[in-house]
Amino acid sequence: MMKKAIYVASTEEHAGKSIVTMALALIAEDLGKKVGYFKPIGVDSFGGLQEKILDEDTETMRSLLKLKGDARIYCPIILRKDIFLEDFTVQDYPKYVDEILSAYKEASKEKDTMLIEGAPALSSGAFIGCSVPNLASKLDAQIILVSRFRNDHVVDEIIQARDYISRWNINISKVIINRVPRGRVRRVEEIVKPILEDNGIEVAGIISEDPILSSLKVREIFEAVGGTILAGKEGLDNLVENVLVGAMTPESAMRYFQKAKNELVITGGDRTDIVFAALEAGATAVILTGNLYPSVKVFPRADDLEVPLILVPYDTYTTLRMVQGIVGKIKPTDLKRIDRAKRLIKENVEWKKILLDDKS
Repeated sequence: MMKKAIYVASTEEHAGKSIVTMALALIAEDLGKKVGYFKPIGVDSFGGLQEKILDEDTETMRSLLKLKGDARIYCPIILRKDIFLEDFTVQDYPKYVDEILSAYKEASKEKDTMLIEGAPALSSGAFIGCSVPNLASKLDAQIILVSRFRNDHVVDEIIQARDYISRWNINISKVIINRVPRGRVRRVEEIVKPILEDNGIEVAGIISEDPILSSLKVREIFEAVGGTILAGKEGLDNLVENVLVGAMTPESAMRYFQKAKNELVITGGDRTDIVFAALEAGATAVILTGNLYPSVKVFPRADDLEVPLILVPYDTYTTLRMVQGIVGKIKPTDLKRIDRAKRLIKENVEWKKILLDDKS
């Protein structure tokens, strides 16, 4: 009989819940637990660019935990990116809840610990009765909220999340404040955490922004978005720490790019002026959108600086969403990042309280 269900949720995308879920699952395995994984509602990771709709987080966890059977056991509902409402009959929403509960029953067979990963936000799926708190109440799971620290408004966001969840007569079990800029960690410890705890919210971990997890190689981005390398292919192992969009004058672009470090610049392929500005400002790669070629004059400079110029058929917005979608993702073969994720959780989160204590 399954003993513990942990629902890892967040109030927004890119908070880091996938990495937290992965690390907790692997730590539980190290403890000798029979660990399962479930994601009630996923999002098509490839934006319809592949024939089969897939949620990449689910595929990664299936591989890491060696989970057998059809992918829909572990992620029964997958939304298309942005536009998906016509895929559902809202009047029949109880059937979607039943579908999730049936899949969960199968996924949790012979498991004593289940890690359940939430959709992008707490309210995702509410239109068919499948918001995170509603499903958590039906799955008898404790909610661990992962919240990304951007500024002091994180306190309001967490308290509001608590109030929203309480409508289902359940509570946030614990909060992990993630991706805290290194210069703000002490502030979170000394000011943010006490305020949350005065409001009855237990903070189980504070994790600073980690360059190993947040940065990518240009090669990884190229593999995800595809396209054609026009020049600078020797720089595919350059690191990307920031993603910027170039849609301004060259003078403004130069100042904008110089403020960032190890930046990937996304711009229209016909903006040769922006490409030159990015190269001179120290960009580590440039993605050219719309299948538009820049002047060939930029190719020798890109080769000299070993800055890849990648041509893609998508518009700038779509390309930006694709790149943002892979930030913080870890592949099953990426042992360095997997080990780093586990170590961050072990060192900065009270994981024993999450994995071993009775439900809060």
